[in-house]
Amino acid sequence: MNLTDENVELMTRIAWLHYMEGLTQNEIGHLLKLSQPKVARLIDKAQKNGIIKISIESPLSNCLKIESIIRKQFGLQDVVVIPTPQGKEIYECIGRAGAWYLEKVLNNGDLVGIAWGRTLKHLALAIRSAKVKNLKFVTMVGGLTSSASLNPYTIGEKLASIFEGECYYLYAPAVVENEEIRNFYLNERINQNTLQLACQAKWSLVGIGTVDVRYSIYSLTGFIDYHELEALKQKGAVGDILGQFYTIDGTILDTPLHRRTVAVPLEDIQKMHNVIGVAGGEEKADAILGALRGRFIDVLITDEKTAMKIISRIPVLEG
Repeated sequence: MNLTDENVELMTRIAWLHYMEGLTQNEIGHLLKLSQPKVARLIDKAQKNGIIKISIESPLSNCLKIESIIRKQFGLQDVVVIPTPQGKEIYECIGRAGAWYLEKVLNNGDLVGIAWGRTLKHLALAIRSAKVKNLKFVTMVGGLTSSASLNPYTIGEKLASIFEGECYYLYAPAVVENEEIRNFYLNERINQNTLQLACQAKWSLVGIGTVDVRYSIYSLTGFIDYHELEALKQKGAVGDILGQFYTIDGTILDTPLHRRTVAVPLEDIQKMHNVIGVAGGEEKADAILGALRGRFIDVLITDEKTAMKIISRIPVLEG
């Protein structure tokens, strides 16, 4: 478009009135004796020709940019990135973001799968009341014998109470002594029904664990010791979902621990829809990247520094 001085003057005047003085398009049209559609067209042309340049100055603007990069790179359904808080507040803040997202997407009567962990604990604590009711929750992994507040049973019960619904449980420990005992629990009809129900969930909430002994839920709960975690790292493990470990390229590892774990298999998680991964902290960047590459999650909720570290790990943005 060739802009005459007259066009530039008119578009500049309209832009000033709209963005600097706060007039509506109708008010500008009345003032300048123009129709509202013509005002709208001139504002659009002013933007396209660089007369209007919009800058968003907000702590969240970089988060929104990062969300877009990760969503497009991994073909995700949605991404939420929050500013990174200080200290141990990270689990609480990401939990609140997860609660906000969950309340946004849920409808009456939805079935929701539940995993375990500190972030999911804070997610449940962040929801005070609910607009939707009669939700059904189902645990996707067996229970913890210690750290009750991180237990999927505790988290599921809390959410069921808030949403005036009910919770279905896997009646087994998360990790048992050997594969024979695991198979016994998996062959129980009540547990088979629960696992089938979990795979039908409309939404699923999962944490993403790390193999770093300082942060792993396994070391915190005493399920496995330092030497077992080191052995997993030697095999290339970077993280776990539902107690099942995988590499940074998303390959599921076949380990003795997997054969002792009572949970929905990661192979089934890959086939499910609307799996929400809620995790943060820079120490989890590789674990989250592996989960993204493995297609274990459809939605990611994390913090800014962790998200930037994930992006830095992607060789010239893969593909």
